[in-house]
Amino acid sequence: EFAARGPDGRKYPWGDETPTTGYLNACGKECVAWGKKNHEDETSMYDGDDGFPNTAPVGSFPKGKSRYGIQDVVGNVWEWVADYYAPYTADAEIDPKGPSTGTERVIRGGAWNGGYPSWVEPAFRYKDTPSKRSYGIGFRCAKSL
Repeated sequence: EFAARGPDGRKYPWGDETPTTGYLNACGKECVAWGKKNHEDETSMYDGDDGFPNTAPVGSFPKGKSRYGIQDVVGNVWEWVADYYAPYTADAEIDPKGPSTGTERVIRGGAWNGGYPSWVEPAFRYKDTPSKRSYGIGFRCAKSL
């Protein structure tokens, strides 16, 4: 989350500007059209067409990079993370890990079919069962600098 938001606590990796086609792969006109064709009800996050009805190649949205140059932190697919899901406590914590066991894991970052800007805020956490298989959930590859 720090790598995506930076020390200034920006709302999105690129800053506080509302998500649009140039920043990430989320649901636009192309996603809604894909949904109609495939009998899926999709909600559009923005009016434009980002050029990818499903997942996009790495680096397709350079305007969406974080202040550290990290690309593709939000959109494309929800990212499985190691944490089990539980609501955060009211206590202030640095890098909260959540419970050591559970039935649901945290997913972050939103996906190509995401229709709500809040889903692609790096601070937003959603959850699903670890056995879930979906075209909108995956993982992001990373390497050491």
